[in-house]
Amino acid sequence: MDRRSFFKTCTITAAGLTLLEKSAPMAYAASAKESFAGLPLKMAVSPGWFDGSIDQQLEQIARWGFPAYEWLNPEGDLESLRKKADSLGLVPTCIVGAGAIAPGNMVKVEDHDKVVNQFKERIKIAKTIGCTRLIGLSGNQRDDISYEEQMQNVLTCLKRLAPIAEENRVVLIMEALNPLVDHKGYFLTRTDQTIELLKAVGSPNVKMLFDIYHQQITEGNVIRNITQNIQYIGHFHVADNPGRKEPGTGELNYRNIFKAIHETGYDGFVALECGKSGSTEEALRSVLACFDWA
Repeated sequence: MDRRSFFKTCTITAAGLTLLEKSAPMAYAASAKESFAGLPLKMAVSPGWFDGSIDQQLEQIARWGFPAYEWLNPEGDLESLRKKADSLGLVPTCIVGAGAIAPGNMVKVEDHDKVVNQFKERIKIAKTIGCTRLIGLSGNQRDDISYEEQMQNVLTCLKRLAPIAEENRVVLIMEALNPLVDHKGYFLTRTDQTIELLKAVGSPNVKMLFDIYHQQITEGNVIRNITQNIQYIGHFHVADNPGRKEPGTGELNYRNIFKAIHETGYDGFVALECGKSGSTEEALRSVLACFDWA
């Protein structure tokens, strides 16, 4: 069923009516034509885009039809968070898992035990909230050893993390970040570099977090890099460039990018990791406009 047919045949359930009647801070109650339900891609958004308590934020995410939410560092009563999200049919997309944007970490063998222990602890949090994807960060580049040695160190670390991910049925998604604007000195920056590591690890539980904003700044060639490497991509982050705001505010053609991702058959999540140029309603409508082809 296509999205237009979906909206024509949808009916409002009693549960939906109850949800709409709740007295939470709510910028806008999405209509069928302004909903993320039934889109060709499974979109997610941060609770921080909305006002109120975490429960109220999740309720507003559900009102907009999102199937998922993204909270990279969940805190508070995690069991209560899981219960609330489950009641709304929301899935957590990913959390921070192993490594950091800092000196050392995966690029330094002496830090590997720390990274492994960190990953094990974060998996416990992920399981509590029902999350199966955890972000991996290489650490910053070093000037005391060669690039090849640093790649080997990251590979060595990932080969220790991979069986832990497999045993726990989670996916470690390695994120490349741009070193030109936001993360100067970070080691893992390019798509080809990341894919080289993933091929060497050889585990279906270690993939790439493709952040479209970062990769546009670092290397461009976004659609080709996505479509040629989709089998290695386990999650997407979305922001326009420049400005790191919602799609439609910069130079990226998200209409074509989203369509290209869909045409690969990708069935994972695509999360809005970006700021807003105006109100939440305006930003979300701007994102929805990128699906006018669906």
